[in-house]
Amino acid sequence: MKDVFKLLEKLNEKGFEAYIVGGCVRDYILGIIPKDYDITTNALPDEIANVFKDYGILRHGEKYGTIGVGFENKFYEITTFRSEGSYNDNRHPGQVKFLNNLDDDLKRRDLTINAMAMDRFLKIYDPFGGKDDLKNKIIRSCGNANERIKEDALRILRAVRFANRFKFYIDEDLFDAISLNRDLLRNISKERIFSEFSSMLLDERPSYALRLMAESGVLKVLFPDLQKTVNYDQKTPYHDKTLFDHLICVMDNCPPKLHVRLAGLFHDISKPDTFSFGEDGRGHFFDHDLLGAKRAGEILRDYRASNELIKKVEILIREHMKVHSEMTDKALRRQIKRIGRENILDLYDLMYADCVCTRIDRDGSFILKRKNRILVLLDERDMQKEKFLEINGNDLLALNFKGREIGQILSDLEAEVLDNPSLNTREKLLEIVKNKYKSGDDIG
Repeated sequence: MKDVFKLLEKLNEKGFEAYIVGGCVRDYILGIIPKDYDITTNALPDEIANVFKDYGILRHGEKYGTIGVGFENKFYEITTFRSEGSYNDNRHPGQVKFLNNLDDDLKRRDLTINAMAMDRFLKIYDPFGGKDDLKNKIIRSCGNANERIKEDALRILRAVRFANRFKFYIDEDLFDAISLNRDLLRNISKERIFSEFSSMLLDERPSYALRLMAESGVLKVLFPDLQKTVNYDQKTPYHDKTLFDHLICVMDNCPPKLHVRLAGLFHDISKPDTFSFGEDGRGHFFDHDLLGAKRAGEILRDYRASNELIKKVEILIREHMKVHSEMTDKALRRQIKRIGRENILDLYDLMYADCVCTRIDRDGSFILKRKNRILVLLDERDMQKEKFLEINGNDLLALNFKGREIGQILSDLEAEVLDNPSLNTREKLLEIVKNKYKSGDDIG
């Protein structure tokens, strides 16, 4: 903040007003160290550039009133007071008008807690009662809630995200506006929606956000597959929660990694589509893991998620049911090789969360014990590389084996080494090959 205040001081010295504004002021009041700082001033873009002419300047946002300034090895955006005209697509303003009044600039902002400014002397400007709303734990719009949402429908998700982050209540007028205008989210780009949603999922306990989305009808607009799980009775003694409550419980109990949280939220998403009622009087969901992985991938592709993220989520969901009361080291080594050492610990975090969120009396300690065993196995030399055999296809070629013979032999040897790592020496493996296989045999 000291460096930021130097920027404000330089603007003040040239006769301009200057403030930090928005989220950094909110976080300062809450005792949170701001991640970044937004600066606003009555100086016009050319005047901002002139004040900082001796520093690195970026003018790509100039038509919106923003000049980038490089200062003390950091980059800051300084924006002229402005108002925004009518919105063309429930997201982007049709025009920007520069102003000379701080209050008029603040009133264009979305929420009262984000519509405060502070000068370099720590004086706070709060024309819309943001400080009181922070004290009373309320998320409230600046001005008419319905108008603010219609201007920019992404504010629906921002309101939910801030309510979740701080565990605040959403003001009744704002909640009604969110419910009334939820379909406007269809006009927002998938990328922007997924960015906001991803931020929610990385909060400490994102289940509150999902409940708000379900109660307001936003969930049905954005994730109709998840909406099907709300109040869904799984009809099984192995679960004491509705399907939706189970999903968000698992999500909360996963570590704050986006791919693991997404896997937790979507891991049982295909249960309603695979339900059958057995003769045992219980609900069954055959292959819901396989179909769920496929459906989760489709949803994430629709929201323009990266291929890497989608692949990880699909792997975790597809494998989340492969947990048994007992597993040998051989079985664990095979599991590590099949899933990948980069995914195996995430899988066990998901499995543990899934287990403890079934019933209140469910003990998941056996999964944690197995995870600890996996940590030991991961340190084995053969587990630290994808191709771990001490011989390869060239060695088999030298013994006159060909084509599919080579692939089958290497696969067989991998299975033997996973069962008994002491066999993984060049001499022992070649001895096994010479004793067990003959070139030209119909192997397999």
